Amino acid sequence: MNNSTTTSPFLATECTEIETTLQRKYAVFAGKRRFKLEGQANGQSIALTLILKSDDESFFYPVEGQIAHSEQGLSQRNAAEMLLDLMDSYFQEYLVNGGEVYLPLDWQEYEVDGNKMQLRGQIQNLKLEKMADDLLAGHN
Repeated sequence: MNNSTTTSPFLATECTEIETTLQRKYAVFAGKRRFKLEGQANGQSIALTLILKSDDESFFYPVEGQIAHSEQGLSQRNAAEMLLDLMDSYFQEYLVNGGEVYLPLDWQEYEVDGNKMQLRGQIQNLKLEKMADDLLAGHN
């Protein structure tokens, strides 16, 4: 995806509302984990990251999505909604199946209503990674 133009925050005003909606929708499956949504856009593309994480970040699952809306003749709004729908569908499948469905680490292309977008994701334990970094750096 061409990111040669300046990117700017996208969906900033809607992020909290979307996060709350997802939290309510998946509360029984997500437990104490919370959703966080971030987005960037430029004239050609949109990149969204929907994160499911625990408070201590021992569970941190960022699902990244991108769509080149201009080359597909989509408005930013429509492209973002399509991408969010795909990410929502993935998290539904992931959570309902007890975490047994995973995205690839590399970008995977999906086609929805003739529009192409990509997703990828990787579950991390940022708490453990920070502890390892501190240990290697000689901190107690």
